[in-house]
Amino acid sequence: MGSGMAGCIAKAGFDLAVFNRTREKMAPLVAAGARAATDPADAVRDADVVITSLMDDASVLAMVRSNVLAAMKPGAIHLGVTTVSPGCADELARIHAAAGSLYVAGPVVGRPDAAAAGDLLSILAGDAAAIERVTPVCRSYSRMVMPIGERHGAANALKLAINYMMVSIIEAMGEVYAFADRSGVPLAPLQGFLVEAMGHPALKMYAEKIGRRDFAGRGGFAMAAGLKDVKLMLAAAGELGVPLEIGEIARRKMDEAVADGMAETDWSATYEITRRKAGLN
Repeated sequence: MGSGMAGCIAKAGFDLAVFNRTREKMAPLVAAGARAATDPADAVRDADVVITSLMDDASVLAMVRSNVLAAMKPGAIHLGVTTVSPGCADELARIHAAAGSLYVAGPVVGRPDAAAAGDLLSILAGDAAAIERVTPVCRSYSRMVMPIGERHGAANALKLAINYMMVSIIEAMGEVYAFADRSGVPLAPLQGFLVEAMGHPALKMYAEKIGRRDFAGRGGFAMAAGLKDVKLMLAAAGELGVPLEIGEIARRKMDEAVADGMAETDWSATYEITRRKAGLN
C-alpha cells in the first residue's frame, strides 16, 4: 500500500523522501525521483507532511515515539494512513499536540493495485486547516477524499466499519459456497450470480476468489493483516457495547487459518476453514 501511494505522490511532483527497513523496496521510488532517507528521522526532518504506512497501533506509536516526533519540524503534519484503532488515532493526536506538530487521521480504503493507480478512498479527520494542507497530497493517490470532522478516531472507526462490512460479506460468501458444494450444486452458476450481484469491484473479486479457491493474496488482503483489523473492530465495538457476531465467527476462523500457516494468504481463505468444518475436501 505504502509503495503504491508513494509512487503516486512522486508522479504528482511533490518533493518526496522515503524510508523502508528493506532498502531494495525504495529503489523504484528513488528511480521515480524520490530521495532515499537513511533512517526515519532523516526522512521527516524537513518535511511539511509526514506519512506513515505501517502495520498496526504498536508499530505506528513506536515509530512516532522513537524516531519521528523529535525530528519533525514545528507545525509539520503527520498523516497516518494505517488502519489503527480509534483510540490510537486520538492518542497520536495528543502526542503531536504536546510536541507542537499536528496529526491527521487518513486511513485509506482500497487494495494495493488501487493504491498504485491513485484510486483509493481517503477518510480524513483532524484540524480543518491541517486537513486542507494534506488534501492535495491525498488526492495524488485517491479518487475520493472524504473529510469527516475533527475527532481523529472517527476516521478509523469509519474505516473499521467498512472493513467489517467486507469481512462479513466474505464470511457469508464462504458459507454459501460451502452449502452449495455440500448440496451437490454446480459452483460455476453460483459464482456467476455472485459476481454479477456484487457490484463493487472488490466484492466481484472475492466472489471469484472464493469460487476458484484462489487465495494466494494477489490483489486482496493478507490474512494476518485482516485478522488485526477484525480484532480492532471487535475491540472498538466492545468498548461501545455493540455485539458483532459475524466478526467473532470471522475472528475464530482467521485465528485457525493463521495457526494453519495461512497468515500470508488472502483473508477470504477462511473459506478453507468453512470447507473443513463442512467435511469438504
